[in-house]
Amino acid sequence: MELHSICVLAHMAGGFTESHVSLEAEEKSLPMLSIVQSIRGSYRVSLDGGEETETGDMGVFVAPGQVAQRLVHCPATDGTMDAHWVFLDVEINRLYKLDDLYDFPTILPSVFNTEICKLIGGIRETEDFLRRLPLLHRLVTILLENARPKHHVPEELIRLRSYVENHCDGPITPNDLARVLQCSRSAMYRRFQEYFGVSPSHYINGVRIRRARFLLTETDRSVGEIAAAVGIPDVFYFSRLFREATGETATAYRKNRR
Repeated sequence: MELHSICVLAHMAGGFTESHVSLEAEEKSLPMLSIVQSIRGSYRVSLDGGEETETGDMGVFVAPGQVAQRLVHCPATDGTMDAHWVFLDVEINRLYKLDDLYDFPTILPSVFNTEICKLIGGIRETEDFLRRLPLLHRLVTILLENARPKHHVPEELIRLRSYVENHCDGPITPNDLARVLQCSRSAMYRRFQEYFGVSPSHYINGVRIRRARFLLTETDRSVGEIAAAVGIPDVFYFSRLFREATGETATAYRKNRR
């Protein structure tokens, strides 16, 4: 596919220095593509139940959005670790997500480690989006230089997923999804089950809870604010869904992962 446009819709950057980290495996799934670097210490990482691999010092791993990550922190000899990351939501040709079209190596080649360290450091050092933009674009370029094009992905699947992700902060009805596919409601239900293996409501709630998990760990917004931001303004209903999905309350989830 020819690239006509690349747009960074959203991004977040963070990190920690000289932190005592848990040695227990951490499992999560994020709504955006992750680029994570172990500056001192290392990560052992497995994606979607695949083979575990280790970054090593200064190593960088890449995890597509919505993919199950299993991470183990491997601190330096003093028991602490330094790491930083950028989460990216990148749109290609005004329709596709970057990881809709490409597969990336779990561990990027080490030749890029030093440059990526400078790029992520530069992104974290400035709040000015215009100054961040060329650094973000260079990160995307590095990803594309190491990517493999995916086989054909049904455009209907991408339209459905994009619609849900872009509208999950508000109500989404079966009629809305049928309009996206330009078909009847009954046909929409059949295609949704075919593409995602679950009902529309189950899939939509899954997207909302994944986004809530991300906001709980990466922001200081209250549980009520996060519930509203992911399209579940009823905090009690949100709390029930969150506990069913994770086995924890939202407050406990935040505390245990910070």
